[in-house]
Amino acid sequence: MKRYFLFSTIIAFTLFSCSKEEGEGGKSSIKGKVHLTDLTGWNAGDDYDVPDYDVYIIYGDKDDVYDDDMKTNFDGTFEFKNLRKGSYRIFAYTTDLTTPSGISPVFKSAELGGNDQVDVGTIEVEK
Repeated sequence: MKRYFLFSTIIAFTLFSCSKEEGEGGKSSIKGKVHLTDLTGWNAGDDYDVPDYDVYIIYGDKDDVYDDDMKTNFDGTFEFKNLRKGSYRIFAYTTDLTTPSGISPVFKSAELGGNDQVDVGTIEVEK
């Protein structure tokens, strides 16, 4: 009997002590659009919403690596679905000749509640 009580107590503490962190598993979403300004090539000076462009998401306040990525749709839009309540950062890379790598991230932040759909607007990138 003591064995079952101890086992039940451990299970109860495990279930109730877990706090849900930012990430997948919720009912919220973050959407936006990527807009490209072409500074080189045949289309120099043209602006357009860019399809098939990589967009990244970071769950919470960490700075090390991104948690998920996706490509924009044919019209430059993206949407990260099924997110939990919390803080998120969305980014895409833009050409930046002042950095050694030649690229830098353009960040947008979003704060989600319980059942939100947040639009972070347009991420402006250059090529």
